[in-house]
Amino acid sequence: MSELRKFKERHPLLASILGIAATGIIIVWILQLFLHFWTHHGDNATVPDIRRLSYVEAGEALRRANLEIAISDSIYDTSVAPGTVVESWPKAGSTVKAGRSVYVTVTAFSPKNVTITMPISGVSSRQAMSYLKALGITNVQTVCVPSQYDNLVLGAKADGRPLGVGSIIPVNARVVLEVGQYVDSDSVATDSVSAEDVVLDDLMESMSNTSTYDGE
Repeated sequence: MSELRKFKERHPLLASILGIAATGIIIVWILQLFLHFWTHHGDNATVPDIRRLSYVEAGEALRRANLEIAISDSIYDTSVAPGTVVESWPKAGSTVKAGRSVYVTVTAFSPKNVTITMPISGVSSRQAMSYLKALGITNVQTVCVPSQYDNLVLGAKADGRPLGVGSIIPVNARVVLEVGQYVDSDSVATDSVSAEDVVLDDLMESMSNTSTYDGE
């Protein structure tokens, strides 16, 4: 101890430099120990393949691998059972830190809803069907109704209810478009008169036959 004191007295500047260097080495050593604990150095896990598993089954598989599960997105797909994992990130086979979360995309339990933001009526049937398809609505049917405006959507219903701007419907809703089919008004009037003449002729003939029978 006395030797160290004598060294400090003889070389104060050098002693200060050595003291600072020793303190720095100790601090770096402590930081390395802390980072080793904080980042679980050497404690890795491999992401298992959890696609096509239910959300519950996928969670169990990840926990066995010292990982956690978290939903990042959902999609509506009628060809896959609801709650099925269709994608994961990081992907299967990736090496990650133990305890981290694996984000999954699952099939939704119910169809998502969409909001109609543009008029469906008063536009061409092609325009209306393109817009509905862009929203993910595929169950669209058309019904032709007489009109002077050919191929124009005159009305729309979703599952039997009127459909218009602001309507909120599920993407699997059944949409019926009432599409105009051009009918010549003069032709309709002529056909109506002809039909009335036929009915009148039949009535007159029936009365004539009745009168002849009574006479006999």
